[in-house]
Amino acid sequence: MRTKLLLIDDEVVTLKTTKMLLDQHGYDVEISLTTSEAISVLTTTPIDLILLDISMPTIDGFDFIKLMSSLRIHVPVIFLSNTDDPYTVKMAEAEGVKRCVKKNAEFMYLPQIIEEILADKRA
Repeated sequence: MRTKLLLIDDEVVTLKTTKMLLDQHGYDVEISLTTSEAISVLTTTPIDLILLDISMPTIDGFDFIKLMSSLRIHVPVIFLSNTDDPYTVKMAEAEGVKRCVKKNAEFMYLPQIIEEILADKRA
């Protein structure tokens, strides 16, 4: 069974390019343009890992993690961001985010990062 990822981002271009990369590496990728779509997926589909844009229009990444927790959804999260601000990274780590990935700079390393996180989850 292939690893199931949920990619949440409000930018269609980012969704398409990231999904294409992850598909090429053998992942089964669900996509959501909104956090409400994402919650619907999470309550109906087993997901192994979430890739979440920090800056979403209605609920930001931090609030989404709190919402997941309140719904007792416990899935590892990678934040996708256009910034590598140390304060944001530290806050994300405090919320249990596994990694903050800068969208353009670390994009090609995403499959390797995902494998590292999933290996830790399996151990």
